[in-house]
Amino acid sequence: MQIPKLILAEKLLALRWPGAIGALMLAGGLAWGAGMLLPLREQLQASELKVQRAERKAEAVRSGTEAAPLTPAQRRERFYATLPAVAEVTQSVERIYAAANAEKLSLMHGEYSGAELQTAGLVRYKITLPLKGNYEQVRRFITESLKTVPGLALDDVTLQRQNIGETQVEARVQLSLFLTRR
Repeated sequence: MQIPKLILAEKLLALRWPGAIGALMLAGGLAWGAGMLLPLREQLQASELKVQRAERKAEAVRSGTEAAPLTPAQRRERFYATLPAVAEVTQSVERIYAAANAEKLSLMHGEYSGAELQTAGLVRYKITLPLKGNYEQVRRFITESLKTVPGLALDDVTLQRQNIGETQVEARVQLSLFLTRR
């Protein structure tokens, strides 16, 4: 059965302000439900999937088909094992210089300073190297140094050239070498 539009319009007009306010509240409630409750339902479903995955992983660990996740202490120990010891600092610096020589960079005097990080149990060895070469050489040097020297981190690179047309740049590369006290 279809209600004629004229009768519907007449009934709505008869409701006046109370009806209009009620209709607005009904529309607001529907909009709030669609805007708030539907995303929360999706979050609930995603959380349920995470719980199911975690339960499957826990069962695999209990049955021995999968290894248990590492504890934070185990992860820290594994990380520290990848870092060179303080006694190996000269070998690490030699690898950095070898990477500069491989790229035929002009290496001026470097600045070195060490500082102990008491809370982490590490030593941070700051290395500042002024270099001369073209941009590609400097980039390859940095990449190779970071690949070949464990515990090396790039802190800053400053590039400068005298004229726009020059291919040679003066670079100032600041590195940090993290070492353990083994």
